[in-house]
Amino acid sequence: MLHGRFYRDRLGDDTAALMFREAARLDPGAQLYVNDYNVECANDPNATPEKYIECANDPNATPEKYIEVIDALRRGGAAVGGIGIQGHVSNPSGELDVSEPDVSLCADDLEVVLREAYAHSAVAGVVLWGFTQGRMWLQDASLVDADGTVNEAGQRLVNLRREWMSDERGTVDGDGHFRLRGYHGTYVVQVTTATGKMLKTFTVDKGDTSLVLDMDI
Repeated sequence: MLHGRFYRDRLGDDTAALMFREAARLDPGAQLYVNDYNVECANDPNATPEKYIECANDPNATPEKYIEVIDALRRGGAAVGGIGIQGHVSNPSGELDVSEPDVSLCADDLEVVLREAYAHSAVAGVVLWGFTQGRMWLQDASLVDADGTVNEAGQRLVNLRREWMSDERGTVDGDGHFRLRGYHGTYVVQVTTATGKMLKTFTVDKGDTSLVLDMDI
């Protein structure tokens, strides 16, 4: 979006906003993001955080400048839900990949980045650039070897997913209560009694606020 004019030169300056509008029409529940590379590295004049800042009050702003900012997209009817950044992480230091010939070090770096992202309340998700050896731009960033074997970095991701998926089993206390401290996300609770089973789905939002779920059995 901040680099080049391929689609705009061929389809018009409203193309980006049109893409957002059509995506929202086809999938009204989707959260749509602007996304570009080099936004966070401060060495690319075409992709700086300032490019995303409102410039409607700038008397010298040009149509080209307007089309590069989120507010221009919104004025064009685009529902912009957030900003995505891309990164290629190399030792020692989203789309995301971690490139490092030492697979153990790659696994360590990947875990650090994912834990930091997961712990930050403003991060909604992480998209991996790729994962299969031989089918990625950076060959040392794969999580799965060419023969289909999950390597050490890939196994680290699998382990993190298991860690972040709460699974608790137990028996209610004398007052009919069962307490759980879990990660945010969507849960399915199953209550089993002598007369049958009951299922209920609920969501735990980010934060430390307690959630009380009532189930009439």
